[in-house]
Amino acid sequence: MQEKVWAEFAQKHKLPTSASKVKRLVRSGIPPRCRAWVWPIISGSVELKAEKGGPNYYPNLLKASSMSKFAEQVELDLPRSFPGHPYLAAPEGQAAMRRILLAFSIHNPVVGYCQGLNYIAGLVLLAVNKDQEATFWILVALVERICFAGTFNQNLSGCHVEMRTLQLLVDEKLPRLGAHMRKLQCDTSLLATDWFLTLYTGCMPAESACRVLDAVLSEGAKVIFRVAVALMKSAEAALLQVNNAGDFMRVVKDWVANLYDIDGLMAVAFDGIGPLPMERLEAIRAEKAAEVREFMERRKLQQQQRQRQQQEKT
Repeated sequence: MQEKVWAEFAQKHKLPTSASKVKRLVRSGIPPRCRAWVWPIISGSVELKAEKGGPNYYPNLLKASSMSKFAEQVELDLPRSFPGHPYLAAPEGQAAMRRILLAFSIHNPVVGYCQGLNYIAGLVLLAVNKDQEATFWILVALVERICFAGTFNQNLSGCHVEMRTLQLLVDEKLPRLGAHMRKLQCDTSLLATDWFLTLYTGCMPAESACRVLDAVLSEGAKVIFRVAVALMKSAEAALLQVNNAGDFMRVVKDWVANLYDIDGLMAVAFDGIGPLPMERLEAIRAEKAAEVREFMERRKLQQQQRQRQQQEKT
């Protein structure tokens, strides 16, 4: 069905001029064979490439990638990214992911490399027909323009903000489940950190994760929250029956790992959890960012105090 809807646009590799029509098209799912030309457009990575230095920028990063201080960590993570995949687990696929991730670490030294980027790079690489440079620029767009600032930084400060934001949204949208989670002392960060750091690519079936990425690349980070709340809403009945945090996390993990009805989930995400305007999301983030800064400063002071105490003992 989607192939027919997309046929006229696929012929010329050109999207409709109407933003609302593009949104409707993308929400209903981009055919896999179209992602290689659609994702660079909807992500803004085409413009990013032009802004950052054009066709020579990525090749120059590859030449400098041997200087990356993240090479060892990337090397450790590559074999465990998609261990069963015939391409990504093979030497050719591993080499492609290595080049992309090391190039990114040189391009953005503040982030460098964060566990999770390996999964995103791998799935994007497959979706864009193994085009390494296109994958690199989509990764740049996701980290620097689409996801919340600091999400992938070394201290994960932005991810902490997103987790606290999600907890508040769960409390608002799913109050019974939120109360049950507090009773079990099961924080959203225990469940959803991987969702946000891999953009679902490390925990969902591949085509389901691609459908989520379709919408994230088109509409932005609020889709990540919509999908997170939709996942918990879809599993709510089962989760309310669980009486300890360990089982709660196991149920959620299994639910996500076996989520093949992506049409049903996206329907819940966009039509089943009520409004989620970007202004509201930004207001919550600002509040939670202040909390995270305070928490991190307090933790830093505690670490310094412990270090002084250890020095005094020696």
